[in-house]
Amino acid sequence: MVASPLAEPSSAAASSLAANPFTLGNGLAVVATALLVFVSVGVIYLSTVEWRDRRRRGSPSARS
Repeated sequence: MVASPLAEPSSAAASSLAANPFTLGNGLAVVATALLVFVSVGVIYLSTVEWRDRRRRGSPSARS
């Protein structure tokens, strides 16, 4: 008898999947989250530096 691909996995296969929760999809999700955080922090940093520079250039003490 041939098992259907949609059939419930055997208990041995289910236990091996539970033993290794780190899959390719989980790894990609972790990498995507890390890149999102890295880019977001970089944008916030550059925006802050530009805002401080613009404020410094516009102050009266910097014009003398």
